[in-house]
Amino acid sequence: MTLDWEIGKEARELDEKPILERAKIEKSSLKKIIIALIYYSITMLLFYFLL
Repeated sequence: MTLDWEIGKEARELDEKPILERAKIEKSSLKKIIIALIYYSITMLLFYFLL
């Protein structure tokens, strides 16, 4: 029950924030996304040239 209440509380807090603030991505998340895209690109290039 506590978890449901916490999720509801977070949802209400997000509803009060402006759209630009809701859409912000943390720097650590952005770094992880960029690293994942680099690994993906390298993998696709290796498959393209080796197969």
